[in-house]
Amino acid sequence: MENTAVLTFFKNPRRFSDLAFVERRELLKVSYNNLVDWHIQIQADEVLTVFNRTDPPTIVQSDRISRDSFDALRSESFERVSGKRPNPNLPALDDALIETISYWKKNLSAELGYTVPNESLSTLFNSIIFIRAVEDNSQRRQAGGYTELPHYSNLLGTWNEHDNVIMSLRELLVRSLEVLTQGGPPAYLVNETLLRDFDGLNREVVSALLSDFYRNKYAPPYEYDFSLISKHALSRIYEHYVSILRVQESPQLTLFPRLPEEERNRAFGSVYTPQFIARFFGRYLREQMPPLAFKRIRAIDPACGSGIFPRTLLELQCDPVQDGVTTDLIHTAFGNVVGLDIDENACQATRLSLALLHLVLTNELPEKLNVISAESIEYFQQHSNELKGKFDAVMVNPPFVPLETQSITMRERISQFMGKYASGRIDMYLAFLRIGLELLKPEGYGLFVLPHSFLLAKNAAKMRDLIREMAWIRCLVDLSAIRVFEDSDSYVILLIFQKKVNGTQKSPSATIVKCQESAGHALQDAIEGKRIETSFYSIYDVDQDVFGENEWLVVPPTESALSQKLKTLASLDEFLEVREGFISGADDVYIISKEQIPQGEGAIYVPFLPDRLMTLYKVPTTTPYYVFYPYIGEEKVDETTLKAGFPQTWKYLRSHRKRLEQRKSLVRYDRAWWEPMWPRPPENMMRPKIISPHLILMPRFSLDRTGKFAISRAPLFYPKEVGAEDDLLRFFIAVLNSTVFHWYTTTHSHVYRGGYLMLEPKTIRKTPVPDPSKISPKTMRKFLELVDSRLSATGANATELETRLNLLVADLYGVDSRERRALGMEE
Repeated sequence: MENTAVLTFFKNPRRFSDLAFVERRELLKVSYNNLVDWHIQIQADEVLTVFNRTDPPTIVQSDRISRDSFDALRSESFERVSGKRPNPNLPALDDALIETISYWKKNLSAELGYTVPNESLSTLFNSIIFIRAVEDNSQRRQAGGYTELPHYSNLLGTWNEHDNVIMSLRELLVRSLEVLTQGGPPAYLVNETLLRDFDGLNREVVSALLSDFYRNKYAPPYEYDFSLISKHALSRIYEHYVSILRVQESPQLTLFPRLPEEERNRAFGSVYTPQFIARFFGRYLREQMPPLAFKRIRAIDPACGSGIFPRTLLELQCDPVQDGVTTDLIHTAFGNVVGLDIDENACQATRLSLALLHLVLTNELPEKLNVISAESIEYFQQHSNELKGKFDAVMVNPPFVPLETQSITMRERISQFMGKYASGRIDMYLAFLRIGLELLKPEGYGLFVLPHSFLLAKNAAKMRDLIREMAWIRCLVDLSAIRVFEDSDSYVILLIFQKKVNGTQKSPSATIVKCQESAGHALQDAIEGKRIETSFYSIYDVDQDVFGENEWLVVPPTESALSQKLKTLASLDEFLEVREGFISGADDVYIISKEQIPQGEGAIYVPFLPDRLMTLYKVPTTTPYYVFYPYIGEEKVDETTLKAGFPQTWKYLRSHRKRLEQRKSLVRYDRAWWEPMWPRPPENMMRPKIISPHLILMPRFSLDRTGKFAISRAPLFYPKEVGAEDDLLRFFIAVLNSTVFHWYTTTHSHVYRGGYLMLEPKTIRKTPVPDPSKISPKTMRKFLELVDSRLSATGANATELETRLNLLVADLYGVDSRERRALGMEE
């Protein structure tokens, strides 16, 4: 966790410098095992800031303190010191533990002939981690004066003590659990049947396996302390519980079993939820109700994954430093939390996490945990009477599974469940939104992690309407500018809504958080009720009326006002046709190099400009690529003409006939096997036009003044009326490349992987633009002269001209100085 530290204190006169190597290691083990890189040692007259992920540990800064001078203890001082972070040469705890689990997951699978299912491997690691946590917790309690467990050393020691006794790993784990739990382990914690898969392991393998869960071989200075293991580490471990092992085939013979490769199982659409999101949801709930009511809420996560939402909520409810937290209250809080997940591995991870937390809080295991392995839609339908309207909070990061990756059974189930509340291609997360609304009591809170597309997508429009009808939007956090999920292309928002009570009720305002960077600071400020606008994030309130629009736009007040102002202008499609480049269905066949064009057959090939070669303002002079284009002049070439007039091309196409016949749309749209699917007639493509890449980070519109190039899938633009086409194209090349146009397009479009914007004709057509007919001839003449200068300029001169044009376009849009600052055009 960034900007987090563990603080420790010594009684005077003892100092950090007095500690032996082993004592320092034991002290720093506390912060390391808490997944915190920084350790602050506070002494009578000095503060030491130590970075624990170097070997040896690095004292980054030493500051003097006294009764009259204690600035070194302020958070601002630590933030400055943390900016001096050394380069670590030791992995973080979670990375080290993940490496250990991945190593043994692959090796055990290979050792047992690739026959062990994920569920058995997860049960094994759950059992080992749980036993190690109980051991470390007991050792900690023993150090504090509590009674030692009788007749028990530790897991590895017990295994080595029984060297001459026939005992399986399963028997060792079950006996150890019986001793540690002083009876029998709860049924939810261990499945002895699944552990039988490891009965055949030899002693040396078991010994090495157990040893690796005591010593941290990836960070040798530290030993694991599983009583301190965080939910963050458990959540990341869960990703490896559900990953799939695949054996890569190889023609090369090997003496030893080939280790399988680990791949994430994306079938359920689940990804690791960052800790800061779970904590924000939990703290938001805490701020909305009295303390005792918060400690007693009923909460459910219908896609619990590793259990980070239930665990975070329980940590806040059962924090022992709060008043009124008793053992009975802890039991009540745990009993009020429900987790569901379709994947039993996920449920095992959640049970482990919650059981460890209960153990730390009460020194005993919970008798029961409400963690159920079931498909959530089906489970809700089967238990609707006992679930509907029974929960104060639904906290969930639902699976983002698009229609094409859903099983046929799941598609039918989702479609039937959603009924009139969805249309088109129904993503799975929409079903979880409806479940959440059904589960909540009146005044209950739904807290969801959703894809950014929810705000704009047509297939989500009916769910947006339903939420607006049944609930108040209380908070919407736009994190689409930040890569929240490291290994996922999803860009997300956080949506919090409160179910309405029947009858008249004054509508509350909604808090909007728009975040470019510093998500943690932004969410902290939102929790504290701050309303602020910085270069990194903005927090502001809006009326519920904002969500009455067909699309939910998340922009700060200044930008919201600008959006409304721009909507009074004409739209682009009043002046330009907005079309799409050709779609061949087999670019690898139809697009070739210039050298591949058969001699004498160039008439049916045109220069092709791929997206990556498009440049700002003007197209390049040449391209190495050409595309088969079955037109001569304005006439489309038929098969007879092609065979007779272009025999080498016909031969080439026949050599790829099988590939071309595999195109799915061929029969549906009645195309001949050799034809490109949608080549676009010359009057719609091979003409003077403006073009752009399909995916952009920043504007890259180019003027193809002579109509030289064909493009694929990307948008193209040409004037609707004849007479002044060149003037209109030169005018609009500056408008389309402007900050204002790009801002409006970005706020009204989906964000795709890597932060890219996909330019879709349907979105661009309705983008507001200045009306060229309302610009004075003198102003237009000077404007076009500047565009001509830019079209012939290069280097720094081109950049300076772009800046001037950008400001002139902003003037034409009527954008004032305050709005320009909001768009980043001025300081």
